[in-house]
Amino acid sequence: MAEPIIVVGHKNPDNDSISAAVGYAYLKNELARRAAEEGEAEAYEPVRLGPLPPESSWVLGSVGIEEPRLIENVRTDDDAPKQRVVLVDHNEVRQAADGIEEAEIVEIVDHHRIGGMVTASPIMFLNLPLGSTASIVVQEFERNGVELPDSIAKVLLSAILTDTVILKSPTATAIDRAIVEKLSAQVGVDPTEFGLAVFKQRGGEGSMPIKEFVCADSKEFQAGDATVLIAQHETVDLAGAMEREDEARELMRGLCEEHGYQFVLLMVTDIIAEGSQFICEGDCELVNRVFGIECAPGGVWMPGILSRKKQVAAKILGA
Repeated sequence: MAEPIIVVGHKNPDNDSISAAVGYAYLKNELARRAAEEGEAEAYEPVRLGPLPPESSWVLGSVGIEEPRLIENVRTDDDAPKQRVVLVDHNEVRQAADGIEEAEIVEIVDHHRIGGMVTASPIMFLNLPLGSTASIVVQEFERNGVELPDSIAKVLLSAILTDTVILKSPTATAIDRAIVEKLSAQVGVDPTEFGLAVFKQRGGEGSMPIKEFVCADSKEFQAGDATVLIAQHETVDLAGAMEREDEARELMRGLCEEHGYQFVLLMVTDIIAEGSQFICEGDCELVNRVFGIECAPGGVWMPGILSRKKQVAAKILGA
């Protein structure tokens, strides 16, 4: 039998990246079994490119789903067939697995901007402006007439709630809200209470390694001729999180030097107060100009800023 097709999210995976891979792999396996008239069906395997977020570990453990396998790249030996890959929650080379240029991309399911991924042949590229990739995966279950098990429903629900900051983010759409209502009823939870419980799995601000604090949810972007890193740390304890500012800045300066970033911007997002503290290191002129602020020690409070994708990265890249 051929090697499984891997379903994988972006580097520095967040809950949506992990959950979408798990949910979409389940759906593809069900469809493959239906289509196989004889012999063995095509197999799909969810994998990840980095540490499992604590909230993902908690949700997967609570429903008895195995954690996705960790991989380092998608390269194969010279005499072996190319690794076949389904990308979820990203479509930019900088955010994809090492060796993606040598793999065969067979599908992309995403909710971000289209960022220049090139394929050798036409593929199914499903890109919708919803609050999370998990919402798209739920729609695909419905479109294909595949029953959504409670375990997968709970995993996908957790991803929609984290990616939309419990539906407070401007990225949340009426479709996301309808899906959250449906999934919450199916698994028997209050969406706000469940969403807060998921967020709280991230642990105490003081005990988290500083690299995880800054980099666990970070993405590289090409801004003109420069490369920038925009990171986000979501919290229910902004004061506690900001006690790590000096450590965070030291690490961010090191990232600029090591990777040649023009700047590293860290959004410390308070999901209760509904805003973000901007901490920036490197050449912050672009950030200052785009947002009309002056980045300085202590950070800059940005009320209403919850979405890296829609409210921050889009403005920076559009400048």
